[in-house]
Amino acid sequence: MVSRFERVNHRNAGGSRHHYGRTLTTFQKVSGKGQILNGSGWRLGRPMFGDESMLLSGALGAVISRFDPNVYISLALLFGVAAQFRSMGGYSLFRYVLSRLSMSLGVVYAVALVSAVLSPFILNDVVILILTPVLARFCSEHSLDPAPLLVAEITFTNIASSLTPFGNPQNILLWLESGLAPSKFVQLTWMPLAASSVIALVMLYPVRRVPGSLVESPTPRVDWRPVAYLTFVALTIFVSTPLGISDSIALAVAFVGGFVFNAHRLVSVAVEFDLKSMLILYVFVAAVTAGGLILSGFLHPFVTKAAAGTQPYSALFVLGVSNLISNVPATQLLLTVGTVPHLVAPKIAVEAGLAGNIDPVGSFANLLALSIARSEKLRIKRAILLQLIVGLVTYIPAVFV
Repeated sequence: MVSRFERVNHRNAGGSRHHYGRTLTTFQKVSGKGQILNGSGWRLGRPMFGDESMLLSGALGAVISRFDPNVYISLALLFGVAAQFRSMGGYSLFRYVLSRLSMSLGVVYAVALVSAVLSPFILNDVVILILTPVLARFCSEHSLDPAPLLVAEITFTNIASSLTPFGNPQNILLWLESGLAPSKFVQLTWMPLAASSVIALVMLYPVRRVPGSLVESPTPRVDWRPVAYLTFVALTIFVSTPLGISDSIALAVAFVGGFVFNAHRLVSVAVEFDLKSMLILYVFVAAVTAGGLILSGFLHPFVTKAAAGTQPYSALFVLGVSNLISNVPATQLLLTVGTVPHLVAPKIAVEAGLAGNIDPVGSFANLLALSIARSEKLRIKRAILLQLIVGLVTYIPAVFV
């Protein structure tokens, strides 16, 4: 998640209506005459797809004109939430949970379970920011191969977050566009995601107990403040979307609220704040924004059929575009250039979520996990290769939604 949505209220002939747009690319549609329209069809007067010789320069100008500081503010707050969690003993808590689950499930399945349980209710990027440093330290302490653990975390975070309207940014965007009840959205996403989960578990079965020296005596006394804080973060994010509260405000409340659970620990929060990873991600966000705007012009003729959910075209389109410009911009492209029927929106959510499982660019969560792992001195090349294999196979159910 890079940011959620900004709300724009306006009136048209049909009455009052709310429209939401990604802060990465404004919520727009393109008319046949090449003019940018907003969600209600009002002309904004700026040509987008006129002379092809002007397309590149126009797109680059659009990148600059659509710079939104809320994207970067939300990112900083995400890292702040993760720092709060770690400073109040989050590592000890997750180490305890992983150790207990590993005794019966194996450490890889334990990571998969924790990721799958948290991700439908907390934005997937928050889960990655909190869990990845724990896994990195866990691997270092016990001499474990990090590749299967990272793949389990990334895979099940992306799969599980695609289940609900609130699990990741593209789902929120699609849900708001569809107008479906949350229960109906889940009804249309759970089956292919369950199939993908089963495939992932089967593929990870041979490495469920990774080589290493995992000998852990569960800590008899565990500080449960991190659990209370995670619950608070989940509730804050969960209720913010129906209430129309922006991402930056919801994350600011979640971050500041952490000091209620973490009193007098400002210095430790500052120490846990991963500034280096955040700056790397700032560069990535800017690059994805530019790439998405530039490519949207070239991909425009191919969007309509994909947005309608025609299979296997839709699945293959989302797969390819998501792994070029990431799954959130790919979803935005479908919504702004094409027309996504309300019952097709959950299917696009499944496609985009599973497409994000393949390469590091496929989803923001992937890049977060791999960047943090690399900053913790873990080798990630094998994880990238294993993720590619697992991601491609687990994408198969998306073709049949």
